[in-house]
Amino acid sequence: MHLRRTISEHLNPLLSTLDGRVARHRVDPRILVSEPQGFVFYRIPKAGHSTVGNTLLHYDPSVTDAQRSELSAAGDKIGVYLRPREIGIRRSRIAWRKYFLFTFVRNPFHRTLSAYLDKVVRDRPPAAKNLGNSPTRDDGSVIGFSEFLDQLEQGALYTGPHWAPQVSLLPKDRSRLNFIGRLERIDADLPRLVNELFGVEANAEVKSWDPHRTDSSAKLAKYYDDNAIDRVRHLFREDFEAFGYSTDPDKPLPAA
Repeated sequence: MHLRRTISEHLNPLLSTLDGRVARHRVDPRILVSEPQGFVFYRIPKAGHSTVGNTLLHYDPSVTDAQRSELSAAGDKIGVYLRPREIGIRRSRIAWRKYFLFTFVRNPFHRTLSAYLDKVVRDRPPAAKNLGNSPTRDDGSVIGFSEFLDQLEQGALYTGPHWAPQVSLLPKDRSRLNFIGRLERIDADLPRLVNELFGVEANAEVKSWDPHRTDSSAKLAKYYDDNAIDRVRHLFREDFEAFGYSTDPDKPLPAA
C-alpha cells in the first residue's frame, strides 16, 4: 500500500508538485478537482475553505438541486468533487496542465490562533495525533497558546495541516495558481472567483458555512503578547511574505 502511494505521489503532478514539507498523502484530501468545470481547489484549513466549498457547490451548474440538498443534509464539505488520487495520474496531468488552479489564504496571526482554539482548546480528535502528544495536561486542563507554539517549534509545525504554513500546502511553484483569494476579502474575492469559474455575475452571494468557527479575530489581544507575536512571525515568515500580510498584528488586511 505504501509503495503504491509513493509511486502515485511521485507520478501524479497534483501531488508531486506540492511543497512537500507536509506529507503529500495528508494534503491529497484537501485538493478538490472538478472535471466538468475544469478547476482545482487547494483547500487550506482555517482559511474559509468550508465557505468557499459551499459557495462553489451552490453555483456549480454541474451539481443538481437534488445533490445539493443531499450534501447539505449530510454536512458534506467536499460534495461531488474528487481528490488527485481518485482521478489518477493521467487525468491529474490534464488537470495540472489545463485547469484553473486556486486557493484562499488567511492572515497567519489569525489562522494560527484559530487552529489552536479549534483543534487544541476544543480537543478535536486529530490534535493529539498531529501534535505528537495530548493537548491536555495531567490535571485535565488544556495547554496554553504559548505551549502550543512550543510544540510547533519543537517539530510539530508540519505534522498538522490545520496549523502548517499555508505555503506548505500548495504547489512549490505558486505562480501556477491562477487565483489566490484572501479570507479577509472573501466578500469581494469569492464572487470574483465564482464569476471566473461559472460565469455568474460578480455580485454572487457568499454561502457562508463554518461549523468550526472560533471568532479568533475578536480574541487576538487575549492570546498574543509580544513573545507570541515574535514567535508566530518567525514560524510563519514565509506566509507573511508570500501573501502580503503585515507582521504587525494590528494590520490584519493583506497588501492591496
